[in-house]
Parts: sequence; structure tokens; C-alpha cells
Amino acid sequence: MSKRTVTLLTAFVVMLPLTMMSSAYAAADSLEFSVEQLYEQVTVLQVASTLQLTSEQITQLLPVLTEIQEKQTELLSSTDQIWQQYSGAIQSAIAAQLAGQRVSAEVSQAAHAGLTNAGKQREAFYHFLASSAAALLQSYLTAQQRQLIAQPRPTESPAQSALALEGAGSLAEYIVGVIDTQRDLMPDEYELVRIPTAQRIAAKIVPPNSPQFEQVTGQVLQLTDSIYDQPQDQYIQQYPTLADQVAQYLQLPAPSAEPPISYQQLLDFLSSPYTIPLLQRMAALATTQPLPTDTRHIEDCLIFQAAEVIDIVGLFDYLQLSVQQLSATVPVTQQIEAILQPIRKPTANQGQSLKDTLLQVRDSLLGGGQVPPEWQQFQTKLQQQRRQARQQIARQLNQVQRMLLPGQNQLIDWQPPLDILATDSKRLAREQIRILAEMRTVVDVLERLRFRQMQDYQRTRIVELNRLLERYDITQDSPAYPHFRSFGIEILNEMRQTPWEQWEQARVLLAIRFLRELGVIDEISASPATQRPITWEDMFTALTYPKVSLVIQQMITARSTGQVPQQPIPLGGQTQQPQGDNR
Repeated sequence: MSKRTVTLLTAFVVMLPLTMMSSAYAAADSLEFSVEQLYEQVTVLQVASTLQLTSEQITQLLPVLTEIQEKQTELLSSTDQIWQQYSGAIQSAIAAQLAGQRVSAEVSQAAHAGLTNAGKQREAFYHFLASSAAALLQSYLTAQQRQLIAQPRPTESPAQSALALEGAGSLAEYIVGVIDTQRDLMPDEYELVRIPTAQRIAAKIVPPNSPQFEQVTGQVLQLTDSIYDQPQDQYIQQYPTLADQVAQYLQLPAPSAEPPISYQQLLDFLSSPYTIPLLQRMAALATTQPLPTDTRHIEDCLIFQAAEVIDIVGLFDYLQLSVQQLSATVPVTQQIEAILQPIRKPTANQGQSLKDTLLQVRDSLLGGGQVPPEWQQFQTKLQQQRRQARQQIARQLNQVQRMLLPGQNQLIDWQPPLDILATDSKRLAREQIRILAEMRTVVDVLERLRFRQMQDYQRTRIVELNRLLERYDITQDSPAYPHFRSFGIEILNEMRQTPWEQWEQARVLLAIRFLRELGVIDEISASPATQRPITWEDMFTALTYPKVSLVIQQMITARSTGQVPQQPIPLGGQTQQPQGDNR
């Protein structure tokens, strides 16, 4: 934890009301629990307090929670047994993998069997946990309580990704960002991008295949044209309220507030070993279970840590990283570890004062009190630290991207997630410049061919078209070439037949059609889905693994010497990864 966070917590202790000072019960518990365990207890109580669970609801929930705990205990016990049976084979497989050597078929089969068995059991438990969460939402909570919990987010389609607004806080804010970048364009540049940009905005309001799409595109054009023509002083004066004006003009729905409890927090609440005894105390039941002092989390099981190491080495091998490239990544991973150090265990090793603070918050919640504002401030600051860490790590990933060869980078979709995009203030300007460059290229070709004599046009049109297609890696040997050649000729024919008075707008529309057919500009999504096998999040997960520097260093040593390491990667300890805003 950072010095700044410690200062905040110290102030928090001082500001607590006298009625919340630690009782004899709290003093006894302070000797039994670590700071991390107390923090987990507080987070469990926060969820229950936010939901305002009644004693009747708690009584109804206890059988569900008991079954979850029983299945989780079974999983932990089973994976321990699997590890005891297969650890030798798994460690041998890791050691050989680190050295870039093959293992015997017998060892490989045994390691695969152990990892697969444990993985299936973990997957089955999480499926059961998700089913239990669905049952809780459907059968045990009121409609008002359900509104306090965010819904699980499935994998987003390109259209859904577009609705995420590339990280902007709202649709109106996204549109203002686009308008702001357009005002930096020269009039002839703006003329080229105004229509495709308006279509991209309209597609975030209504589906592109809807009857209203053209109408909405026209409304967006009227809006952007009027603001582009405004004098600078007028634009600056109205800028603070521009998002509200845009929302009102386009009749945009108000952005919905994020529920206070994330879906992941709900799952953590259901699976925490502290949930049952704490809820029993909240409901003042006659019989209560003791608060456990020895707790474990599923992802800390040795076999799952071993699986992470195997996945990381497998990722590096898939990219065919050389020893020199591995060596270059060591300083990057060490920097990442330094970034993550304050937030991996934000409540660890903070001494008795923090324990007392947590006990006071816990006992207040147990007594039916509310979450103190100071504690909410602490959690907000902690969440800000996590977001800042992801942003800093994103810059480290950019360094890794520059270290890789073009062929290696072709295997990775380096498009960052939305929370990282949201911090990139120049992303819309870069996208506007990209669209402008593509539009200008096609329009220039159309302009050159439109005014040529017929004999000249017939002789040069295929040459010009082929050069244009080659810009997008479509050569005459490409399987897709016949389609795009035919489509390009169709565009050129329409270009020649366009009346002069319609030409200024027609050239833009023809260029848009051509580029859209090639997939160069897309009004549906600013970041089209790729088929690359490795994502940005895959690289983030690998490079934020707590022991990744040690993994890489062992790979370097083993592959430089050609010897299988005698001491495999030491497992054990906390493996929690840094979370983003959507945790």
C-alpha cells in the first residue's frame, strides 16, 4: 500500500465516531485474523448492507450458501489430491518446457490428465456458482435489490462494442470528442470525412440496417456542420454544456448509472468462507458458525498456478520469442511488478491501526450501521490506483510490441480494451486522420480518372485500380482480387456517369462505398474484431503474473545452456491479478 493510502487510512481511524471504537470482541478478533481476512469480511458485509438483506432473506439464503461452500471445499480437496498425484509429471513438463525441450509421452500424458481434470472441476464449480447467482437474483431478492447488482457481461459483438463508445463516458461525450477533432480539420478535409464520420456516429444510435439510419445520419450531419462553422469564441463559450446540447438535439437516452455491486462482487460474496457466519450474526440467529481463521482461494491452488506457468511459456513459444527478446522483456516485467506491488495486497502488512479500522467498520456493519463515507473514499482511491496501474502497464505493453518482429505482432491483436482506450485522449484525432487519409487517396484516384479522355481512361483505369487495391494488400494473385476488381470497375463506371453538378458529393459517397467494401472504414465498429489468436488481454495477463520475471529468467538460462532446470518455478502465494473497472 502506498504512503498516500496509509495516510488516508490514518485519517479514517481518527474520523470514526466514538461509538464505533473497538469492543472486547473486536480486540480478541484482531489477534486471530490477518488484515486481508478482515478486509474480505468487510467487503462481504458491504454487499449485504448495500442489498439491505432482511433476516428472513438471510435464513432462506443459508442453504444455498452452504451448498456453495461444500462444493468449494470439495474442489479444494480434490485439486490437492490431483496435485499430489500428478505434481511430479507437471513439474517435469514445466522444466522441459522452460528449456524448450520435449518431454516423454508418458510424462506429457500424465501432466495433461492432471491439469485437464482439475480444470474441468474448477469450470464445473464456477458454472454452479453462476447458476446460484442467477437463482439468487431470480428467487431471493426483490426487484429493487436486483437493480443494485450489475448483470454479467457476455462477450461483446462488434455492434455491442460500438455501443461501448470506445471508452467514452456517454454517447454525447463521444460525439463531442468527434466534433472537437473535426474542428481541427481544414474545410476541404472536413468535406471528405463529414459523411463517413456522421454514419459512424449514427450507427451508435440506431442499427445501420434500420429505416431510421439515413434520417439519423442527416441529423448528425446538420449538428456537426453547424458546430464546425461556429466561430472559436462561441464554441469555447458553449463547450461546457455541449454534451447536454448534443444529447438534447439528437434525443439521446440518458446514460444509466452503474449499479453499486458488480457481478464479480456478487460471486465473491456468494463464495467467501466468511459469508455464512457473518450473515448469521447480521440476522442475530441463535446458532452461528465461527469465523474461519484458515482460508484459501481457488486460484491459489498449486495446480492452477502451475497451469498459469505452462500457459505463459506456451504463449512465448507460440510467438517464437528469441533468447534476446526474452532478455529484453525482463526489465519490462520488473517495471510491471514495481507498478503492481502497492495494489497486489493493498491491505497487507499495515499493522494494528489498520486492523482496528477494519474491525470498527466490520462491527458497525454487523450492528446494522452504514458504510462510513471515509471507508468509501478509501475504496474509491484504491480503485483509482488499480485503474492507473492498468494504464501504466498498457504503456509497458507498448514497449513489448515495439520489441517484436512484424510477423510476431501479426499474431497479436494489440487493440487495447475500452478502459485503456478511454484514457487515450488522442485516439479520436488519430482515427479522423486515418479516415481522412483513406478518403483522400480514393478521391484522388477518382478525380484523376474522371477527367481523362475516354481512350486514356480505358487504358489506365485498371492500372490505377490495381495500384489502389495493392495499397490494401490485394494483388492480382489474391483470391479476393476478382471480386474487388469487379466492384472497383462498377465504382469507376458510376463515377464517369455522375453529372457535374452532383460530383462534389458523389465522389465522397463513391469513396465511402469502395472503402467500406474493403473493410477499411466501418460504421458499425471502430475496432473490428480480428481473427488473431492472441489478444491484448492475453499479453496483459501473462506479463502481470507475479512470477513472470522468474519464468522468463529460467527460460533464458535453460535455453542458453541447453539444460533442463533442476529447480522448477516455486509455486505458492497469492496470484491475484490487477482488475479493471468492470471487475
